[in-house]
Amino acid sequence: MNETVTFDSAMTRLKKLVYKQRIRLKDFFVDFDKLHTGFVATNHFITALSMAGIDKHLSSSELETLRDAYKQTKGPSLILADYRSFLADVDIIFTVPNLETAPLTEVPREPVELLDKTRYFKASRVLAGVGENIAIDVIARLADIIARRGTPVKPFFDDAASNDHSAKMYGHVTVPQFRQCLGTKLDLLVTEKEVMLLVGKFCHEDKPEFVNYISFSNTIDPPEKW
Repeated sequence: MNETVTFDSAMTRLKKLVYKQRIRLKDFFVDFDKLHTGFVATNHFITALSMAGIDKHLSSSELETLRDAYKQTKGPSLILADYRSFLADVDIIFTVPNLETAPLTEVPREPVELLDKTRYFKASRVLAGVGENIAIDVIARLADIIARRGTPVKPFFDDAASNDHSAKMYGHVTVPQFRQCLGTKLDLLVTEKEVMLLVGKFCHEDKPEFVNYISFSNTIDPPEKW
């Protein structure tokens, strides 16, 4: 279920976290920059983010990817991290001036640029290693079965999502509901490993216990005929 880490994916996850929790990242960097140069040692870059609690939400690979993007060579054997540029890129999310310094200010809705606009049409997540290829093969196999049956899967998930015991999260079902729909309701032969790869491919970004069944259905179901 591990994803391939890119700068864009790591930065987006960081921005969401900083925005939602209104974390003042600058406070954790300045102590490492006594001369106010805007640069810190590369290890201090990671330390500052860890002190801010970012390491509880982002993986070490994501932190290192962010650090590496802001590295600058300052001498034959001196490489520093440009944290001032990093903070400027992160703080773009604060559309209300000085929002991060006003803890009682009402926070507006999450900036639309942080939302994956295709999240209900396809899975943008790429699994690490061979998991991605296996997931693609499983999706192709299931899509072929559904195409031959001529019965789309989405209505089965709609029923599960509308259940009185459902979490009522739009377009999502829980992992047990997802597993039950595949096996019991749709009678699709999938192994537990394959189920969990699909979960990893289609799970909610912030709440991995939920699966985006609309994205899954749009991937599996045959195109509608008009």
